[in-house]
Amino acid sequence: MNFKRLLAVCAASLTTAFTAQAAVVTASSTTPTAICDRCVVTSTLNVDTRGTLSDVNVSIVDLRHTYDADLAIWLIAPTGTTVQLFNRRGGSADNFFNTVFDDAATTAVANGAAPFTGTFRAEELLSAFNGQDAFGTWTLRVADLAGADVGVINNWNVQLTTVPEPGSLALAGLALVGLGMARRRKAA
Repeated sequence: MNFKRLLAVCAASLTTAFTAQAAVVTASSTTPTAICDRCVVTSTLNVDTRGTLSDVNVSIVDLRHTYDADLAIWLIAPTGTTVQLFNRRGGSADNFFNTVFDDAATTAVANGAAPFTGTFRAEELLSAFNGQDAFGTWTLRVADLAGADVGVINNWNVQLTTVPEPGSLALAGLALVGLGMARRRKAA
């Protein structure tokens, strides 16, 4: 490969790296999972896209349970990183409908009321997942911590924002090296 061809490839790689946009992937689980009394259940979904996470949001689209204050809820990443979304809030009121957990929300879930509908900051920061790969099995874990009430997880999802892969940035670095070499050659 001659020098001009190498320079053209490097310039194209640089352009691609700097114009790469963040990608948003949404994965859902619509398999009903019963929440038994005084037990822990899990619901999983699979993400088949690779990418480095820069933002994670969780939507509990439909979770029905009497007495929300019985519940604790966590999101578990494929790497095992665990973030608590909800911890025994809402008193004797019921259910979660279109409940979104987002670090950018103005209202903490601690200040919300059941039925939980709208956008809330989780008990812990979802940014704990940033920098990890999106690929793999994500798990919603729900614990019923008191007797006399049961429920069902009907529908939930994760919205994962990924940044361009480091390989694109490496190509950008190569392009910069190539441009530097071209300038040195011209100057000589």
